[in-house]
Amino acid sequence: MTDHLFERQDPYNIVMDVTPEIASAWLSGCNTHNRKLVDAHVERLAGEMRAGRWKLTHQGIAFSSNRVLLDGQHRLWAVLISGVTVPMRIFFNESPDSLAVVDAVRPRSNDEIISLSGGMGTVTRRDLATLRAMIAGLNSYERMTAGQEAEVLARHRAAVSFAHDILPQSRFRGVATGVTRAVLARAFYSADHGKLRHFADVLQSGIGSDELDQPIMLLFRYLVETANRAGGRPECRERYAKTERALSAYLHGERLARLFASTSELFPIPHARAREEAA
Repeated sequence: MTDHLFERQDPYNIVMDVTPEIASAWLSGCNTHNRKLVDAHVERLAGEMRAGRWKLTHQGIAFSSNRVLLDGQHRLWAVLISGVTVPMRIFFNESPDSLAVVDAVRPRSNDEIISLSGGMGTVTRRDLATLRAMIAGLNSYERMTAGQEAEVLARHRAAVSFAHDILPQSRFRGVATGVTRAVLARAFYSADHGKLRHFADVLQSGIGSDELDQPIMLLFRYLVETANRAGGRPECRERYAKTERALSAYLHGERLARLFASTSELFPIPHARAREEAA
C-alpha cells in the first residue's frame, strides 16, 4: 500500500492523508521498538479526530532508515480506533539515534495551547483550575484535551471570570483557590450576584458584618485550618462540598451549628443538570 514511500534512501517528508488502513499496516509492520502505549492519550487524540479538531502541524509520523516507527504510534492508533482519515506529515529515513530525544522536551500545557491558538485571549492556569473544579463538582475530573477545554471554557468564561473578579486573592492561605472559586462560578448561574460578592468579601477578609455571615465564618475557619493538608482529590472534594454547604446556608439565611460537607450538588450548571442529578 505504501511500500514505494520507503524506496528512497535520503531523509525526506511528505504530507499525506493517513487512513485507518494505512495506520493499521504501519502499526503491525513497523512499530517494533517504541515506548509503552498510553490508552487514555490515544482516546483523547481519537476524540479530537472525531470532533474535527485535528490540525496538520509539523509533528507527525517518523520512520527510521530501516522502516522502524520512531514517533507517532499514539497518533496512528488514534486514526485506527477513530476510523477517521486525517492529514499528517510523514518523515522517512530519520536517524535511529533521534529516538533518544523525541518527546524529551516539555509539552505545552492546555492554557498555553488555548492562548496561542487565538480567539479567547490569554487563558491562565488559574482559569483552567477553576474551570476543572467547576466541571468536576463532586465527581472526579475527566481530563480533557486543549480543544475540549477551550470549548467548555467558551461556554463558562463569564462564570469563571466572575469568580476570579470577586475572589481574586486572600492573605489567608487556602481561601482563594480554584475549588472555592469553582463553587462561586457554579452559583453564578442561579444565585444573586450581589450576595455572591458579599460572600466572597467576607471569605477573603475573614471579617463578618452580622449574624447572617455566620456560615461564611465557619467556612473561613475551616479553610484556613486545613490549608496545609494534602491537596489530593478527597481533600479537594471535601473543601468543595463544605464551600457549597456554607454558600447555600448563607443564601438561605440559615445558621449552622457545624459545617458538614454537602452530599449532593447544590449549584448545578445548566447543561450538566441532568447528568449531575442522575449521579
